[in-house]
Amino acid sequence: MVGYLMKGDKIPDSDNIARFCRPMQVIEGEIQATAFMLRKDEESLSVNWLEFLKCSDIENEIREIQRIYSATLSVSMNARIAILNVGEMRNIVRTESPDNRNIDVLHDPIPDGDQSHSGIYNLKPDSELIAELIVEVIRENHPARYE
Repeated sequence: MVGYLMKGDKIPDSDNIARFCRPMQVIEGEIQATAFMLRKDEESLSVNWLEFLKCSDIENEIREIQRIYSATLSVSMNARIAILNVGEMRNIVRTESPDNRNIDVLHDPIPDGDQSHSGIYNLKPDSELIAELIVEVIRENHPARYE
């Protein structure tokens, strides 16, 4: 990350993102594809850019994401955080989807709010196959609730 970061900047393939997964998107601790499906009124899938947080390690990044979620969302006991590598996610979607979909992960900070907020773009509301591909590359799965 060099220079000033702006809304719409692409998140590098080497970086990682976190996705908040509601309890209805988790079965027995396992994150389901529904966690990566757009709702009809959404332009992008909301995620958080971990490297933007400038924490010393993944444990501190997870704690900071949990803190952000607890401040902005109603986080129940069964909610989870999916951790994904941007490049792995983009690659599997591009190589395994029938239309060779090229998804983008763009920085989308919330004014006067969560500056790590970002979005996965070029999804479609009915992209169940894409969601299933994304679930395959989840690197880590953590509790979303800040304890």
